[in-house]
Amino acid sequence: MIRQIRFPSFPEPLSAVCCGCGRFGGDYDDERSLALLDCYYAMGGRFLDTANCYGRWTASGRNESERLIGAWLKSRRVTDMVVTSKCCHYAFDAHDVSRVNRACAEADLEESRRTLGLDVIPIYLAHRDDETCDIRVIVDFLADMVRRGRITRFGLSNYRAQRVRAALDYLGADWRDWMVAVSNEWSLHEECLAMDRDGELPKGDGIVATGRALWTLHREADLPLFAFSAASGGFYAKLAEGKREAGAHDRIAAGKLSRIADAHGVSVTVPSVAYLLRSGVPAIPIVAVSGERQMAEFEAIAAWEDDLSALSPFGEG
Repeated sequence: MIRQIRFPSFPEPLSAVCCGCGRFGGDYDDERSLALLDCYYAMGGRFLDTANCYGRWTASGRNESERLIGAWLKSRRVTDMVVTSKCCHYAFDAHDVSRVNRACAEADLEESRRTLGLDVIPIYLAHRDDETCDIRVIVDFLADMVRRGRITRFGLSNYRAQRVRAALDYLGADWRDWMVAVSNEWSLHEECLAMDRDGELPKGDGIVATGRALWTLHREADLPLFAFSAASGGFYAKLAEGKREAGAHDRIAAGKLSRIADAHGVSVTVPSVAYLLRSGVPAIPIVAVSGERQMAEFEAIAAWEDDLSALSPFGEG
């Protein structure tokens, strides 16, 4: 079974592996998506990641992931799932138009609540940043959702270190009463790429990778990190098959992972993702899979007990 962990910033336990649902109901048809949710739930998984924009790139233009999850929650009569959703992503036909404002956040929230069939969304994140906007304004409209009982906690997704630190400073010592976590891209592979580039990894399309500055902030503030792209598309398994090329830090990590995986009788993907749970950073990996065979590794990832902090190139640098 997938174990549960607790963070001081959230009142309920969270599954140690979060199921990424970005392709459910859209890229994956309903039958396949429902089967994956059933499988995850049967393994004890109780933490889903979706967003108001997921599926809007398909022909329907709708929030298909939220639709599928809402239908699953209703048909299975599930009441113990912690759902994370997100607001304020740009429209796919207007990439350059910011939607990081109160009006868009409120509109997304009400649609998310209605589609998911939830009066209160447990975790709601601002999905993109607009650095021309005062961070205090963003925090205020998100905190107001908590205050009004529409969500349990808010968070920030794709926000850089200085913006996150400013949000924490604005909230003050009681930030955990309002804000649960930051969700940015993070994986061992991304960390290796960042170290090949002096500790930071610039991304496009408004995505923020966890470089050394964010990694340090999470450790110092004991701020949870919900890490998306946690498996990097199975990078290390594909590297072992000769299907990927690696930089200096990835080659070192791959050698260590191979020895660890062999010793435990698992694939290299298991310790590469379990690293995020056992690195010294308070984190939960968000893992997206295409089938139940990949999902079967969730239990091994969640159950990992050995310290894996020695894999960290940030820790060595």
